[in-house]
Amino acid sequence: MSFKNASFFSYTSAIQSHLNRHQKILRIILSASPYQLRPHIKDCVINDNGRLLIYVSSAAWASQLRFLSTQLKDAVNSKSNERIQQIRIRVLSPEPFKAEVEETKIIPSMENIDLIRSSAEGFSGSKLENALLSLSDTLKKHS
Repeated sequence: MSFKNASFFSYTSAIQSHLNRHQKILRIILSASPYQLRPHIKDCVINDNGRLLIYVSSAAWASQLRFLSTQLKDAVNSKSNERIQQIRIRVLSPEPFKAEVEETKIIPSMENIDLIRSSAEGFSGSKLENALLSLSDTLKKHS
């Protein structure tokens, strides 16, 4: 089986047309929205039944955008060939969990751990002595 360029498939022009339509609607929505709302409008989906679904980053911004739904519907209808009858606002779920990069722990050498322990002797009976001894014990466990 050989590699086939995307243009080989007959449905690519339909997909490209759909993407262009989608991007045009999103640009219209963004231009009709107040400046402070624009970064929170993440995406939109339009279906053939005249329903426009707008995705935002949080519930607070969704509430703000709901007040503008008539204004957005009028803007999309007047600046495109679409006939939007209903706008729905949805909040995108948070980004998927991303595994944290494990931090590389730098543990002092045994020589330095022993130096910390011996430094504690100069502070006998004080909180600092206890802290230095506890630190040296912890570092020994992890080395």
